[in-house]
Amino acid sequence: MQLNMTSSMAFIANAPAEPALLLQQLLDGAQRSKSELQSMNLATLDAEFGVLNRTVLYRGLSADNCIVYITQRYTRNYKNIAANPKCGVTIYLPHVSLGQAEPPATWQVRLIGATAVELPDAELDAWWAKESLAAQIRNLIFPCGQPIDYEQQKQKHDAYLQKFLEDKQPLQRPPTYTAFKFKAQAWDFLKVGENQIADRLQYRQLATATGQWQSLHVST
Repeated sequence: MQLNMTSSMAFIANAPAEPALLLQQLLDGAQRSKSELQSMNLATLDAEFGVLNRTVLYRGLSADNCIVYITQRYTRNYKNIAANPKCGVTIYLPHVSLGQAEPPATWQVRLIGATAVELPDAELDAWWAKESLAAQIRNLIFPCGQPIDYEQQKQKHDAYLQKFLEDKQPLQRPPTYTAFKFKAQAWDFLKVGENQIADRLQYRQLATATGQWQSLHVST
């Protein structure tokens, strides 16, 4: 088998001062190359099973530039976060170019030392309004993690949908609907291309009242 004898070093250049700005640049680059919604991996600590991780939709940023996660208060993941707010969050972006002259690269974004903080009720209506109709109906009638009868649940879904189409009124946010933001001690960005040694750029928050970030390259 012929081995590839080329090698180079990836480099994250012209990084903005704020980690959330770099994340947005990457998400914009990913959107240009594909149309599907961006996902992220969330890991929590569960008293019964230990570490549980799941792939969830990336929803956006809070007003203070923290990644937001939306859930229901009756779910296992909500109970896990309420019991232990320390979480692992990773976003994987396999084919992203930040400019026309730059070849696509694989990126990984991790939050280090992330602590989940539940958003106040006053902020939840704005997130609910962004939900698709399917997501709103699921939040209203589907019991997460519970055994269901498909035909019964389909009838319930279809009746809910029909009522919505007839009433032409927005569906009301249920009291169980909630969201968390993840406040991180550090953001870790990894970039690597074909036959490259990866580069990592870490943003670490300075212990100042302004909340400024310090960025530095670290070895992989």
